[in-house]
Amino acid sequence: MTRLLKFVPFVALLLAVIIRVIDPAPIQQLRLSGFDQFQKIKPREYQNLPVRIVDIDEKSLETLGQWPWPRTVLADLLGKLANAGAATVAFDVLFAEPDRTSPKRIIDQWQRFVSSKQKEKLSDLASKLPDHDEVLASRLNRLPTVLGVMFDNSGVIPKMAKPKWSYGKQGDDPRPFLPTYSGAITALGVLGAKTSGLGSINSSLDNDGIIRRVPLLLRLKANRSFSAEVFPSLSVEALRVAQRASTYLLRSSGASGDQSFGENTGLQKIRVGRVTVPTTGSGQIWLHDTGHVPARYLSAVDVIKSQFPVSKVRGHIILVGTSAAGLKDIRATPLSPAIAGVEVHAMALEQMMLGSHLQRPSWIPGAELFWIIFLGTILSILIPRWGALWCALIAVGGLSVALVGSWAAYANWSLLVDPIYPALVIILLYLTGSFVAFIRTESEKKYVRGAFSRYLSPDLVEKLADEPDLLQLGGETKEMTIMFSDIRGFTQISESMNASELTSFINEYLTPMTDIILKHQGTIDKYMGDAIMAFWNAPLDNPKHREEASRAALSMMRGLEEFNQNLETLTTQDGRKRLPISIGIGINTGFCCVGNMGSDQRFDYSVLGDTANVASRLEGQSKTYGVPIVVGQETVNTLPDFAWLELDLIRVIGKKEPVRIYALVGDETVKGESWFSTAAILQNNFINQYRDQDWDNAMNSLALIENIDSYDFSVLSSLFRDRINEYKENGLESDWDGVYSATSK
Repeated sequence: MTRLLKFVPFVALLLAVIIRVIDPAPIQQLRLSGFDQFQKIKPREYQNLPVRIVDIDEKSLETLGQWPWPRTVLADLLGKLANAGAATVAFDVLFAEPDRTSPKRIIDQWQRFVSSKQKEKLSDLASKLPDHDEVLASRLNRLPTVLGVMFDNSGVIPKMAKPKWSYGKQGDDPRPFLPTYSGAITALGVLGAKTSGLGSINSSLDNDGIIRRVPLLLRLKANRSFSAEVFPSLSVEALRVAQRASTYLLRSSGASGDQSFGENTGLQKIRVGRVTVPTTGSGQIWLHDTGHVPARYLSAVDVIKSQFPVSKVRGHIILVGTSAAGLKDIRATPLSPAIAGVEVHAMALEQMMLGSHLQRPSWIPGAELFWIIFLGTILSILIPRWGALWCALIAVGGLSVALVGSWAAYANWSLLVDPIYPALVIILLYLTGSFVAFIRTESEKKYVRGAFSRYLSPDLVEKLADEPDLLQLGGETKEMTIMFSDIRGFTQISESMNASELTSFINEYLTPMTDIILKHQGTIDKYMGDAIMAFWNAPLDNPKHREEASRAALSMMRGLEEFNQNLETLTTQDGRKRLPISIGIGINTGFCCVGNMGSDQRFDYSVLGDTANVASRLEGQSKTYGVPIVVGQETVNTLPDFAWLELDLIRVIGKKEPVRIYALVGDETVKGESWFSTAAILQNNFINQYRDQDWDNAMNSLALIENIDSYDFSVLSSLFRDRINEYKENGLESDWDGVYSATSK
């Protein structure tokens, strides 16, 4: 299970990439919210361009009455605008039905309530009075105008005026990518025939009801010619009419080998007269919002009453619309929660004239995806290796690039780069990677605790768990100090006990001995019946491994005294005779191989090497020489302050090279005692006399050594006395170098 955890961040990254490719609505909404924030921080600065709104506002409704007004009022409005020199007038209103206030329509209603003679008079009167729609139509001829068209999916397609425009195309057919409708509400034929253009007044709302993109082209699916199927929006049609252009030049993906992907597949650019407008694939432009600007507006009633500055109309494109709440054309944009729909058309028209376009080219989603994959892969790889803290710097750097880079792209080049999703993915991947790293770390700690709690003291186990890098489980060669200890005469002891008693006895003995070893930072390698194998300087480095092993051996001897006292107490309590035990300890220092050893199913953290073999042999020699602790020279060399007595130069079984061995008598305190100083001098004299084959003086030295009461030299003296007598009797080879070849382990 732990092995599989390392793949979790990569799986999370893959899911993040898949989600981005699918691009569900919530992800789109997050992205759009980020773009909104950019515009709120740095909106497009309003510039006084030749674009004005004639507003059917609350003031106009109060003065001129409720909407819809008689078409003669609008004709009067057009006349005033024409007289003021307006370049083009575009109506963000529908003229789909005849004017209800036209004389003929009113008289037709009256005729139901009058006599036949009166009907004739009314009909004659109606024929003499002008029709309001015709009055408006006649005014449409006086200056270039654009009337609004609303597209829907009703399936009803009324008879429409012949298109006032034509199209030139480069690349693929853009129609499949345009917003498509099956029905339309258009202007009356009498009006449509006189106008200079028709433009869609449809809005493009996102799921949250905000207008962020303005469609420039829409499709009325009716199996007709291209020009009859593809309709311009009110704003772009007003721009065409104002320039007296007749043709839209459309450039789509596939033109001159150009390729686009994602949302940019389809239409790419629209050229209207002298103006080129980059679009999305669906023929929209991103609204470069300025928010509501009162300077754009003229009240309709002020225009009708000629109470307006002519300079605000002359040469201007005039958009006629409404900001009155009751007429229900209030929209929301990134900067304005409530703004007149006609002002959205005005902003779109302004940014086309300025060339100030927000763009999101097809390479940007690819760059966002690349950044997610690149940084996500780095975090997924490095967090397990470097840890969450260092990788937090990488994550913060990645976040900074995503946020600062997207802002710089917007502020400097008007490019829309998603700051939200890459940032969220980076955060989530960092948290996922950190969580997985935490789980793996805890699992490693659990493994270390389980693997080493039997061998090490709790504080060392926790240090290993906190710093697993200190541990090399694959095996390493390093200098170590090895200890073997064994109970002497254990076979005789075991024969006096049943299995239960023997188990209890062994556990009672091993527990304090183990505690002592662990207290001195040793590692328990294994238990072999009554024997203990331990080592120092692994798995954690310990520069004082010789000293700690030596002190542990001395403490074990003191612990043995307490153990024997407990045995004596038990004997007194239950009357069962219990013999005191003695132990032998062998210590040696040298290079060993240490690591996990065993099979795939079971292994232990252990040591192998000649050093360990020699330590085992030294433990066996402790009985031969009659001393509790026998230590090799490599251990003694760096501990001059301990109480050492050289014992012999022997060749242990299984090793050709001789080993100089010492008895560990005590620590610094013992070395400072007078009896030890005497013993050390006598023992050194003896060793020199022995190796010089000065047998008589050597015997005298042994006799003096035996008289020291503070340490039991009896076995040692007896051993050498017997050996000297044998040498005297049998003689020695001429090249004897003082080495004794051991005959027992």
